[in-house]
Amino acid sequence: MEQSKKILSFLCSFSECLFFGGLTYGWVALVFVLKDRGFFSDECDEDTTVAPLLNESDDSCGSVANSTEVSCSGQDGKLQVVFMVAAFTINGTAFIIGPIYDKYGTRLVRIVFSVFLALAFILLALSDPEKPNILFPATMFLSSGGIMILLSNIQVGNLFGRWRSTIVTAFSGAFDSSAFVMLLVKIGYDGGVSMQTSFIILAVATLGFNLNTWIFLPVKHIPWPLPSDWGKPTKVDEETKENPPEQEEMKVYGESEKVNGSHVDKTDDKNSSQSQLHDLLEREYPNLRTCFISPMYLLLLLWLSVIQLRHWFFLGTFNPWINGMSCDKSEVSKYTSAFASVQFCGILFAPLCGLILDRNRKKKTSTGRDASERTFLDDLEDSILAFVVTIIITLLFCVMIIVPILEVQYVTFVLQVLSRAFLYGLAAAFIATAFPMQYFGALYGSGMILTAVFGLLQWPLFQITQSVSGGDPLAVNIFVLVLNFVPFLLPLYIHFYVKKKRVAISQQNGTADPLSPTVT
Repeated sequence: MEQSKKILSFLCSFSECLFFGGLTYGWVALVFVLKDRGFFSDECDEDTTVAPLLNESDDSCGSVANSTEVSCSGQDGKLQVVFMVAAFTINGTAFIIGPIYDKYGTRLVRIVFSVFLALAFILLALSDPEKPNILFPATMFLSSGGIMILLSNIQVGNLFGRWRSTIVTAFSGAFDSSAFVMLLVKIGYDGGVSMQTSFIILAVATLGFNLNTWIFLPVKHIPWPLPSDWGKPTKVDEETKENPPEQEEMKVYGESEKVNGSHVDKTDDKNSSQSQLHDLLEREYPNLRTCFISPMYLLLLLWLSVIQLRHWFFLGTFNPWINGMSCDKSEVSKYTSAFASVQFCGILFAPLCGLILDRNRKKKTSTGRDASERTFLDDLEDSILAFVVTIIITLLFCVMIIVPILEVQYVTFVLQVLSRAFLYGLAAAFIATAFPMQYFGALYGSGMILTAVFGLLQWPLFQITQSVSGGDPLAVNIFVLVLNFVPFLLPLYIHFYVKKKRVAISQQNGTADPLSPTVT
């Protein structure tokens, strides 16, 4: 593929993720608008209470008369359910669309998400306090369309060789940063632009998806590793016509094999080595079932589930939580906008994870082998640092959210965005690295639905906060903090797994370990 077309494909895909991908995560800004317009305010008829005070000795907030922000647990609960359903839909869609994407390819998925997002924006434009339940299908379409954007665009990273992980995590960062679009809706609302107008503009903007769908991206998939001649115009002979695209995507290593009866020779020692390394991964996971039941995959799900629960609970309860530290509506608005602004920084943070994963791509192994002969064991070992960094950032986030000082929460915002920027990009890049690429859609989608089921725990946690703790989330936050030490099991397992495999291969070959780690 021509370099200019690669860059244009990247820019279009990146823009889609940035402006439309993770709009559901902009819930913090959107819920402020929804509450101000009175969505589900009927739930407050018999259950209206003044928000808890940051400092009960402050007379300016000590009475209903002086309070400018009223908290209603019934309304908060209903909006929490809307977000929970939307968040679950993100992962549920990945589960359903993953196998469809694997079988039918890119174009079908892109057509579906274009329709879904247009419907989502139209429904949001039509919603009003008299018809608040429209929010449920609207946010479900929004979530489904957004995750399909990310899933179909991840493959663009395959066009950029050793920068693949960085590109994948950049898309994930753009997906997270798209939450800022809801901040723009809030800013427009504060400035007099109706919510209906904003979402109608977004609905019209979905027409721009056609450019990438019909011009830059393939009908099926972009293969990995990428053949040197992929995407280049070639003379079509009868033999080529007989070869379906799926078979062409399989010819990625130059190994000796037969395709439709034609013999493909090994071109050089380098390609032969690549074929051997590919076979190693294929032998480890000969079918999809072996991937599903592997400790590697199960621990990845545990790592993702626990950290994702922390983020979902934070986003879903942000408004009542921030109201609990300030009774001033203008101050609540300020901190809501501040957090939504920090969310945009996910676009800057996510590539850092990719750089950690790719840090040894250009280095030779300790035995002097060329960097192009790296194995998936080298890539697994490089991922350990990324997992540990993500867990540590998340733990710091868990600690800071417990601090009952409003000004400190700016640090909490940064840590939350940094942790989430690492989370999904790392999960996607790791699945693409640790398992055969042909199972990516199924593994990613299944992982999303299983972690979504775990994420439903946010509802009982919310109920405990409201009914047992009297609206104080301290006990729940401490529980979640302790829970977030469990993900350390994954990097520990990877370390011992890589070590064990290298010893086994060394003993099998009867020579020095050919799969030695890269020099860090």
